[in-house]
Amino acid sequence: MLLFMTGMFIILHHKHQIQVTQLETKIKKYKETSHKNDKNLFEELPVAIIVVNEVGEIIKINSYARRISGISKEEYRINVLQRTNAIDTPLYFLAQTLRGEEEFHEQYYNYQGEQELSYLYVNTSKMVDCQGKTVGAILIACQVSEQSFLGRHLSQRGKLALIGELAAGTAHEIRNPLTTVKGLIQLIAQRFPQGDRARQHFDVIMKEIEQINSIIKELLLLARRTTPNLSFASLPAVLDQVLLLIEGEANCRGIQIIRDYNDQLPLVIIDEDQIKQVFIHLATNAIHAMPSGGELHISARTHDISNALEISFADTGIGIKKEHLARIFQPFFTTTPENTGLGLPVSYQIIDNHGGNLSVRSQLGKGSTFSVTLPLVNY
Repeated sequence: MLLFMTGMFIILHHKHQIQVTQLETKIKKYKETSHKNDKNLFEELPVAIIVVNEVGEIIKINSYARRISGISKEEYRINVLQRTNAIDTPLYFLAQTLRGEEEFHEQYYNYQGEQELSYLYVNTSKMVDCQGKTVGAILIACQVSEQSFLGRHLSQRGKLALIGELAAGTAHEIRNPLTTVKGLIQLIAQRFPQGDRARQHFDVIMKEIEQINSIIKELLLLARRTTPNLSFASLPAVLDQVLLLIEGEANCRGIQIIRDYNDQLPLVIIDEDQIKQVFIHLATNAIHAMPSGGELHISARTHDISNALEISFADTGIGIKKEHLARIFQPFFTTTPENTGLGLPVSYQIIDNHGGNLSVRSQLGKGSTFSVTLPLVNY
């Protein structure tokens, strides 16, 4: 049963109730400013609401819910139990709840619209009558900010703190024997002439040792919220240096780099080496996302209202699957075996340490855009 009381939706359950919080102010505003009837008010609520009956048929749905579920106004008699739904869509959540397999409380969901990516969290519950018999299920989805989504869904700082304890406790013990091994390998390798098969094996061992050292370095950078070594820098000059490093690989892959920035941008206060590391990673990722060639569009512009500078890396590559979008900033998440899954989390951490933000928009088959926002300082 769904009751509308004092500007809040309360779902009555057999032995408990779920409150969809943080809506009272929004709905109260709608009630005070709207002179429309209840039907129109329900349609235009700033939350998505879907109600299904005991057999899975949608009996109530508003426009916001239609949009995030991909249901047009012309579609009627939709049954969530009979419909094939992707594993992380609102209709899937409802079907799971109605079957009694799982209820979702603040389940995160990201919706890729035509213009931008929206972040929501979803609550579902069975609806029961006085005898405890299931008479349907309900879903309410509320939009949240990107910062809240990343902060809570990824639990970024909590996870990094845990990794930090592990990294700090083991890095010294790992690095010391690695340094010894590296030195001994170099001495032994010198006994073999260049071109010798054994010398080649030693070269492979050295590369693997360097890879281990690189992973340790990334773990420490990821885990420790170190204060950046800040100084004034010209962002166009930093971008030019990055492009010099990656344009060779881009040319070999048939990728055209388009520069969309000028030297008139204001100076920024950054750790130049760290920001360069972020840009190199984003540009390299974009290149690898275009195996058949394409365009890498790099732009930079100021936003006077937010007093920030936005740098975007937009590619025309394969895009990111919807189910992967919410996980790409998680440590060790990767879709390619040769990667450690630390590049984007490290980049996210660096930008966060600068007081900025790293976000992504993507459309499968059309490309992705990673955007870095850095605050401007009045000087």
